[in-house]
Amino acid sequence: MSNSFIEYKGKKILYSDYSNCKTPQETIEVLEQTRKIYVNTTEMFLALNNFSNAPSNTEYIELAKKYAKEYFDSRNIKEACFGISGIKSILLSAYNLVVKNKILNFNSKEEALEYLVK
Repeated sequence: MSNSFIEYKGKKILYSDYSNCKTPQETIEVLEQTRKIYVNTTEMFLALNNFSNAPSNTEYIELAKKYAKEYFDSRNIKEACFGISGIKSILLSAYNLVVKNKILNFNSKEEALEYLVK
């Protein structure tokens, strides 16, 4: 569970990896790390989220919506994710209802990366 920057086809992408999170609190910790990146820079981002195997919860979504309004909406060029199915799809839809820049869900990391760099 962490945040890093990856490069794909010459583009810098903020990568938030939730795949090793075992508890809802760990997903919130990754979200908090992401928020700190936005707070500490004025940079615009291409953002990719890996939600594979991550637990879903409404507390995380409520915080994510709050941070989207405060930071992410004005600073993301594009945002994508992968690893979402089932109940997590419903939570993503709830998130996308209130944010300006929607997160598009893809079946694989490669598909999401291709979307981000186009």
